[in-house]
Amino acid sequence: RMAPRDEVHMMPSSLPMTSKLVSTESEEVDWDTANTRTKKHPHAERRTEILKTHPEIAQLFGNNLRSAWYAVALVIAQIVSACFFSVTFPRLYVIIPLAYLLGSLVAHALWVLIHDAGHNLVFKSVWKNRVLLVIANLPHVFPSAMMFRYYHIIHHIELNRVNRDPDVPLFWEAKVVGNSSIMKALWLACFALVQALRMMFYSHRIPQGREVVWIAFNWVAVLTVNVAVTYWVGWRAFVYLTVASLSALGLHPLGARWIQEHYPTHPFQATYSYYGPINRVAFNIGFHNEHHDFPSIPWSKLPSLRKIAPEYYTTLFAYQSYTELLRDFIFEERWSLMVRWEAEMKNE
Repeated sequence: RMAPRDEVHMMPSSLPMTSKLVSTESEEVDWDTANTRTKKHPHAERRTEILKTHPEIAQLFGNNLRSAWYAVALVIAQIVSACFFSVTFPRLYVIIPLAYLLGSLVAHALWVLIHDAGHNLVFKSVWKNRVLLVIANLPHVFPSAMMFRYYHIIHHIELNRVNRDPDVPLFWEAKVVGNSSIMKALWLACFALVQALRMMFYSHRIPQGREVVWIAFNWVAVLTVNVAVTYWVGWRAFVYLTVASLSALGLHPLGARWIQEHYPTHPFQATYSYYGPINRVAFNIGFHNEHHDFPSIPWSKLPSLRKIAPEYYTTLFAYQSYTELLRDFIFEERWSLMVRWEAEMKNE
């Protein structure tokens, strides 16, 4: 049964625990109808076993209202920074490096908070989380938070399934990029555009009904900010926001996150974590195995999950450096988009 909209995170205890944990967006995606796997979900077995061994983990489930304050503060900081730098340092050779080095950190942090709000981990109310998604997306130039929300939940349910998981590269995309250093660098530099194009070819599930309304609202809100910043402050401020947003998703150490999470390199895992210093300014986004095991735990409590059940996480391979990963991905031939595609076909 698909839970009503406002029951997310407030489901009665009589419901199976795993049905709650598979997706915190049960008003969006129903596990029984959306999942057509012939094999077990990569994280379902782990989740059941971990809960059986450490039932106290259930106390970590819930919401983190602080995320809303962080989001609002970062939105203001990013827009103010864009305005200040564009006026104080009007030369592009200053604005662009500042956006790449500083603005990207803020843009990426906002994406992490968008991610948590997409799982309804900020407010208990679904619509409040949706509003926060749009607010956090305002300095990103590209109106994409609501689309991310919709497809990200499908990513959790259809994890690593080719043509089902929207995070898996399309076959032609993987073939075109291959293991060429130039193509991989270009692919990562244009990752925001790549994601948008990928969704145009994704037909497993498409937004309908109220989702379209929220997506339209997202577009109006972000484009309004774009026009306002450009009109009142100037195009240089818009350039700052654009470079910052593209850097957070692209050819930047932060962009290595998209490789870290699910691309198989070392002993095969469905998901990989990162425990390096970036977590301190990225709201623990590197704790990705932990997140996929328990998507009902907010970012602030993921380290606690690892401490409670270390035997399930310390034995897994994890990355320690995004910079090293970015270098390896671009220059080592063993890194290829096809590697992920072929591995997931083999494990399907």
